Amino acid sequence: MKKNRKFCTCGVAVAAILSMTACSAYDETEGFSFAEEETETETENFSLAEDETQDLKDVNTSLAEEEVQDAGTENPSSTGEKTQDTNMQDAENTGLEATADELLDLFINGSINAVDSTDPISTFYITDLNMNSEEGDAYSIGEEVDLDNDGENELIISGPYGGIYLDARDNKVYEFAAADGTALILSYTYYNGAVWIMYSNRSSAGFEFYHMKKFEGADNLAAEMNFGEELADPNNAEAGLKYILNETEISYDEYTELCSKIFAAQVNTNFN
Repeated sequence: MKKNRKFCTCGVAVAAILSMTACSAYDETEGFSFAEEETETETENFSLAEDETQDLKDVNTSLAEEEVQDAGTENPSSTGEKTQDTNMQDAENTGLEATADELLDLFINGSINAVDSTDPISTFYITDLNMNSEEGDAYSIGEEVDLDNDGENELIISGPYGGIYLDARDNKVYEFAAADGTALILSYTYYNGAVWIMYSNRSSAGFEFYHMKKFEGADNLAAEMNFGEELADPNNAEAGLKYILNETEISYDEYTELCSKIFAAQVNTNFN
């Protein structure tokens, strides 16, 4: 009897040990399964992060390509207008005023406009003028001359009936004088030590008239002079001519002496 009880006791102990070992093995296997699931979850999260990063890269690349394409296909005329506006602002808003020569060069290059002498709110660019040298009524860039006796040169745009004279001041270019058909043929001359702007009217037979202006600065008219010849009797051509200087009749000799001084130094700037 004693031997059997010992055997049973040992059997129970062995069974308990095997049971504990089996549970331990089960726990370790289950724990390994959980670890595999966590690893798979981390792998899925990493894959999603990679996909989101790639999507962001694709979007940014697409936006960058569209911006480059938009910049490359910008309207050329719009670009030209922006350039002209920028150049005008540079000329007008620079800390130091541009020199007269610089402003006139900007006009010649088409970067800035000129203010019309007859309408201060009207402007024009050099591209508004016919600069085709093959045509008889075309304009061309002429010489620079001090036409208003202020020590700075004005620009002559030679052309029909004398063309256009331009002055640069106050960071702008202004139309200083302009021809207007046969009734206002533009030229300039040297008289009594100064430059005078001269307008000639030879639009009618038996009639010629000249109007001269002397400036001391383009906006300062210092003197004017009128002279010419006309029929003594408009109704009788045989009555001969009379000669006028500033609304006063003068003799033929006085008139020819005056004309000889003025026309000897006259500079024509017209093509017609």
